[in-house]
Amino acid sequence: AAELDDANLAELESYGLIRSTTNESEQALFDENALVIARAAAGFFRHGLEARHLRMYRLFADREALLFEQILLPYLRQRNPESRAKAQEGMAELSTLGRELRLALLRDSVRASMLGA
Repeated sequence: AAELDDANLAELESYGLIRSTTNESEQALFDENALVIARAAAGFFRHGLEARHLRMYRLFADREALLFEQILLPYLRQRNPESRAKAQEGMAELSTLGRELRLALLRDSVRASMLGA
């Protein structure tokens, strides 16, 4: 579905970009999020990048998730539905803010490199 061969999928897995589960017949299965990641990776591959170059995205995402978890930890420690709902709302808002900030910073960096070239 992502137009990647088995070697590309194995490489994405080896760098921790996607995770598979196995079914009863030991066949690797991927969820919808892995498909989104694989499709994006396929686009990068068409531009000559390799999975090792994409590893930085996993590292950034993991660090951002840890930051958000620290912010939302007081809600996550509570077991009531209201706190869980607040944690989910907070995660959605923080994710949106992070995406907007990354996009703006990337746009700024690209603009600066294009003007400096």
